[in-house]
Amino acid sequence: MTADFSTSPINFPHNPPAVGHTIMETSMNKSSNTTLSSENIADAPKEREWQARFNAWRKAHISDSVFLICLAVVIGLLCGVAAFVFKYLISLIAGIFLPHITDGRINWWIILPPIGGILLAGIFTRYVIHTNLAHGVGQLINDLRNKFYRLRHNISFSPIIGGSITLGMGGSAGAEGPIAYTGAAIGSNVGQLLGLPPEMLKILIGCGTSAGIAGIFSAPIGGLMFALELVKIELSVQAVVAAMAACLTSYLTIFTLHGGHSDLTFTPLDNYSFDMLPLVMLLGVFCGVYAIYYSYVAGHLDKFYKNIKNPWIRNLTGGIAIGVILLLFPSMYGVGYPILGNVINGDCTALARGSIIENLTFDSQGLMLVASGILLCKCWAVASTNSSGGVGGDFAPTLFAGGMAGFLFATFCNTYFSTDLPVGVFAYLGMAGAMSGIIEAPLMTIFITMEMTQTYRFALPVTICASVSYIIVKGFSLLAHERIPFIHHQFWFRHGHPEKTINSQP
Repeated sequence: MTADFSTSPINFPHNPPAVGHTIMETSMNKSSNTTLSSENIADAPKEREWQARFNAWRKAHISDSVFLICLAVVIGLLCGVAAFVFKYLISLIAGIFLPHITDGRINWWIILPPIGGILLAGIFTRYVIHTNLAHGVGQLINDLRNKFYRLRHNISFSPIIGGSITLGMGGSAGAEGPIAYTGAAIGSNVGQLLGLPPEMLKILIGCGTSAGIAGIFSAPIGGLMFALELVKIELSVQAVVAAMAACLTSYLTIFTLHGGHSDLTFTPLDNYSFDMLPLVMLLGVFCGVYAIYYSYVAGHLDKFYKNIKNPWIRNLTGGIAIGVILLLFPSMYGVGYPILGNVINGDCTALARGSIIENLTFDSQGLMLVASGILLCKCWAVASTNSSGGVGGDFAPTLFAGGMAGFLFATFCNTYFSTDLPVGVFAYLGMAGAMSGIIEAPLMTIFITMEMTQTYRFALPVTICASVSYIIVKGFSLLAHERIPFIHHQFWFRHGHPEKTINSQP
């Protein structure tokens, strides 16, 4: 983490914000020495006059620290509402198609929705909003690295629309990428509305993006870790407190709107013993090895799709690839939380429902075959969704894949080595193992895994599995003297997107 644990006060200079990339740094250098008096309020441009008056009043009546916390709470509230709307829209669109998946027969029609979803998402980004929404987290990291803090207004809502189309129509990805980018834009635009300088916009972007993750995963601490560990936003102690306030507000907002229910409920029915910790470590090794495979395939598929210059062909290629995979494994439709919830709670037959291989006997060997197929194909489906024109995230798919890895590991051990491992618990632990290895953010992974399921009794095995997987991936990177494209997010997103768009204010 790169948090700056200084205790210096946060100053809010009262100059108008930068109007373009070329003068932004100049504005940042001058802002610290700029003060506002009653004499120069009248000299401010008409569109900035209310900002100047508000800032003058605020400076006289509200301290900087209190003002920052108030802004963080507002941003958290907006991000919580945005996350709730996003989930609702995904569910609404998916509800048109999912009820028609029939058990015991081949659902040929399931090939069509993802093709339509990727095409519609591509049309929306290219011709409606003219904004690049692919790999939102990567774009945010790139914006912050280049000190582009004035995010476009339409990013405050367009990733939600594009993501709802993509995921609701079968795209196999997560909702966290779009909502993280949306949250960042909400924070940036709240700051721009008040005429705050770039350094303050950076803090509000950190509050917004962490609040978005906190809302979509119902994980306030996980959201904060996302901003610090993965996005690597440098924040002072007061800024970290503000980001935590935004995360908590976002979580409480969506928790209230959902009526107190979580997306992923885990009620372990099997007995877990600390004697199983050696096998938990072995599961971490398995997840780490799988993370290397996942990263390798996803990174190279990303390059493959980027090399397809015609956007229509790229959209069609990705949509067809997703459709064929869903024909084999309908359980990979969308985010996949319902299926993952079934697996970690013991209903493993849900893996093959509606599949063309559903007629296989549902004994341990048949289910292991299905889980193996899902593990092999998941990274293909995710890369085809996010790199061919869809709007989705990269975190939730790793949780789904990890659940399958834990299920496969425990079932294999029970079948061939006569162990008595709790399959649901190991599927739960695998979620942390795969996500930690693939995303390379073990702290964020540990908190998200526990918070989103509201289960803390497995904190030790979750930490062990996530840590071992992370060590395996890092060790491989060092021994091979290379970084796998997906492992390091900045590397994976560096080559950008074929359709060049600028998502910061001109």
